Amino acid sequence: MESPPAPPLDHSPLAPGAPFAERYAIEREIGRGGMATVYLAEERKHGRQVAIKVLRPDLTASVGAERFLREIGIVARLTHPHVVPLIDSGEERDPRGASLLYYVSPYVTGGSLRDRLVREGALPVADALRIAADIGTALDFAHRAGFVHRDVKPENILFADGHALLADFGVARARTACDEDGARAPNANAITDVGFTLGTPEYMSPEQASGERDVGVASDVYSLACVVYEMLAGEPPFRGPNARATMARHVTAPPPSVRTARPDAPGGIDEALAKALSKAPEQRHPSAADFIAALQAGAAAGAATRRALVATRTVAVLPFVNASPDPENEYLSDGITDELIDALAKLDGLRVASRTSVFALKGKPLDVRAIGALLGASAVLEGSVRKAGSRLRVTVQLTSTDDGRLLWSRRYDRDADDVFAVQDEIAQTIVTTLRATWLADLEDPRRKHYTRNLAAYGLYLRGRFALSKRTQEGVAEGIEYFERAIAEDPNYALAYTGLADAYALHVDYRSVPVADGLARANAYARRAIELDDGLAEAHASLAWRLFIYDWDWAGAEREFRRAIELDPGYGPAHQWYATLLVSQRRSEDALIEAHTALELDPGSVSARRSAGWVHCYARRFDQARRHLARAIEMNPTAEETFRVLGLTLAFDGKHEESVMVLRGAQQMPGAGTFTTATLGYALARAGERDEALAVRDALLERHAREYVSPAAISAVHIGLGEYDAALDWAERAHAERRGWLAYLAVNPIFDPMRAMPRFQALLDAMRLPR
Repeated sequence: MESPPAPPLDHSPLAPGAPFAERYAIEREIGRGGMATVYLAEERKHGRQVAIKVLRPDLTASVGAERFLREIGIVARLTHPHVVPLIDSGEERDPRGASLLYYVSPYVTGGSLRDRLVREGALPVADALRIAADIGTALDFAHRAGFVHRDVKPENILFADGHALLADFGVARARTACDEDGARAPNANAITDVGFTLGTPEYMSPEQASGERDVGVASDVYSLACVVYEMLAGEPPFRGPNARATMARHVTAPPPSVRTARPDAPGGIDEALAKALSKAPEQRHPSAADFIAALQAGAAAGAATRRALVATRTVAVLPFVNASPDPENEYLSDGITDELIDALAKLDGLRVASRTSVFALKGKPLDVRAIGALLGASAVLEGSVRKAGSRLRVTVQLTSTDDGRLLWSRRYDRDADDVFAVQDEIAQTIVTTLRATWLADLEDPRRKHYTRNLAAYGLYLRGRFALSKRTQEGVAEGIEYFERAIAEDPNYALAYTGLADAYALHVDYRSVPVADGLARANAYARRAIELDDGLAEAHASLAWRLFIYDWDWAGAEREFRRAIELDPGYGPAHQWYATLLVSQRRSEDALIEAHTALELDPGSVSARRSAGWVHCYARRFDQARRHLARAIEMNPTAEETFRVLGLTLAFDGKHEESVMVLRGAQQMPGAGTFTTATLGYALARAGERDEALAVRDALLERHAREYVSPAAISAVHIGLGEYDAALDWAERAHAERRGWLAYLAVNPIFDPMRAMPRFQALLDAMRLPR
């Protein structure tokens, strides 16, 4: 019925000679899932092939034979051209006497959608829309009759004479009955206590994944959207390393744009899918028919979407490819890329995708139309650099993301010493080309070069990219690259700002004592200002150190404002300034700065995560979750983002979700004691006190052997309600000047202790508002 034929199972309860022998000649097992086993048989009376689905005995016990058969009888009247009909149902006993509930359907010979996806991968857009229309009409009919399927997935979409049919409504109705009887645990829509899965993780709606029992039409619309996405992209929109992680992503992560994987998909289809995959059921299409209509309208609306994209006036400068035989010349291609980004970013009327956004795409072969969808860019600049001896060849092309049309291309052959002149010439030519197409009002580019040493600049760029990962390894790599850049050019101010930022982050990401790291950050930031007082990056780096370590709130704000005055387009200055403002309970100003940072650098995972923090500290938990989910979509391997999301869920009272997310985070590379401590806090809040106590004790034992931040230990004590102990460790954190305490006035984790005199004394010592 649903999958390629499998060898017969001699010991099956439905083997020849077992039950059903009088009515059906069992040939072999053809499918097996979490709920049932499917057998191919011949119906003796009519001589036709049928598929017999037999529910697992443990499911039989939980549903109950009488209720199951009654519900199957109701579904048997659900007659539609795109629904696989039911022929028969009943109860039999296996040779051991166990009850076997079953139902019988025609054997559909065309295979399943899963079979086709395995064979072909992503399907043509027209085929995907046709299949979606067939299944959508079946669902709409069923919904109007009062049925919800609950398990729409490629395995349950079968083909007969080229038409798509939806299978397994019978089991769906049985599940509904089981829910109504309350026979299962509240989270049974996910994984039940007897081990079978209700719904398939890759296609579960967020409400199913969260264990809600009352799921309706909107849940089927969501599942169908997941199937349509997979038909177009070749994989579901959400997939994790295990079932729990996959379900967590349905709840927390926004859907990726299908055009990143399928550039030829019209933008209108992308919009229809985004609506159908909304987290809130009420925000989806009201019916399956409406969703299908939106898909079909979206397929015809490509021109309008393309016009909207052009209106963004955004250019993405992709990392130039190192075409030299020597891989060490990559610093040159990176340097040219960054110079062009900087030159074009200074033009009024033109938005340029940030270096963080484009360098995240380095080495990934994406269609320019997909890049346009991903970065919101109207045009893409790409090229290659080849260095041979003292000669340099740079090839460049500018392409429209609307239709992939080449706007301009050129090759430059120069001496290697002329590289900065080549960069300036390319920038000028791009502006001239854009003026002739759709940006007639562009100014001429203005560019300041902070070093003439190409090797130093390439090392600096590598350092910034490593630092943008916000991981322990990335911070260590960044420090190494910046130090090498300074060795190449001791007066390179930007490299000193990189070192300042790296050592400031070194404290948190490597969980080391504060004093040494931030003393270095201070020295390097001030050295950069000595070299160039007009460098926004240097003032922002110093401001961060004054904020997070010196707790000099006024001095930090002065330096942040100076950085923004020097370069209003420098995203990190706005991002970090937002965290200072929220720490002072100036939430509205902080949110403005956080969103400004996102507008300037929408591809920055760090900026998106910071926006989540700011919303969390402002007690806007729903918005915080949205930003953090988006950050996870952008980089699903960033452990810190999952940690922040888990903490936010705990603050919002969503304890089971919080624990699920944090358990996943703890298994990720880079997870450290802060993640462990956050899990301990969440476990305590969720009522899992014994496990939380074990986490606390393990951290204390580890602290006896090696350095563990007192902030981490304090957090676990807070979750357990051990407030005096929590304050003991918080006071140690104050003595160490841990940055965690900079948010003492706003961090929801401290709410249970705010009335305690010791806590208020700590606020006063920090000079923070009560």
